Amino acid sequence: MNTILLISAGVLSLIVLSSLLSWTLGRHRLKQRYAGLNTLKQLKNLIVSLQKHRGLSSAMLNGDKQQAPALQQQQQDIKSYSLELENEAFVSAQSRWDSFVQHWAKLQHSWKDNNLENNIAQHSLMIKNLLFLSQDLAEYYSLSSLSKQYKNIDFLWYELLETAESIGQVRALGSGLAAAQQSTSVERIRLAFLHNKIGQIDAQSLNHFAHSFIPEKPTYQGLLEELLITIEQELINKPQPTIPVNEYFQQATKVLEGLYQLFDAGIAHLEAQQNAKH
Repeated sequence: MNTILLISAGVLSLIVLSSLLSWTLGRHRLKQRYAGLNTLKQLKNLIVSLQKHRGLSSAMLNGDKQQAPALQQQQQDIKSYSLELENEAFVSAQSRWDSFVQHWAKLQHSWKDNNLENNIAQHSLMIKNLLFLSQDLAEYYSLSSLSKQYKNIDFLWYELLETAESIGQVRALGSGLAAAQQSTSVERIRLAFLHNKIGQIDAQSLNHFAHSFIPEKPTYQGLLEELLITIEQELINKPQPTIPVNEYFQQATKVLEGLYQLFDAGIAHLEAQQNAKH
């Protein structure tokens, strides 16, 4: 009888220990994923600053010297975001991050010696690298599994961020051409390529998430279509653009900020689900 009781007690202890271990591991995974969401936001902030730096530096290369103070501010922001990300274990261990750090260290001092095309290309390479790093991060922390309501939540860090980057590129290139008030056929072909790429975004998913996360805002598809019309009429079809630099830059920025606001709202949704599980 005593032997049976001892065995039963042992089995019960193992069950309790196993449950406690499972609960502890679950809490640890939730904590890790929460940290992953925060790091994803930081990476997005860094990408945004690099996109602004690309646009402002492109305008300056084509003669718009008024952008110098704003450009210096972006350099300070990039430094601040980079220092924060250095403390994240997953990010700092990645070769993509090492590549970015080395590339930016050179470009922040050498961009003044570049032409417009090379300046945009160098910035775009860094941003593309960080977009891949963001996707690697999301996969590592299984962030898409956090939302039970939205099965395609990874739209936010795949298609949405990639579309935002295409808009960042047309903002930079278009700002440079508007500042110079002239463009080559090669530059207009590049704009047309990006114009087409932006137009291929999944409008249904974009409007669905916009309605779900920021229902009080206008449809982002409408803002996107207005920007595409401006790019086509004022830049692609005009070898000598007349649109003011600031007007074009602000229109593109408005669309970009809208997409990033949607991204932030989606991340906030995931964070809220995380907090509800604690």
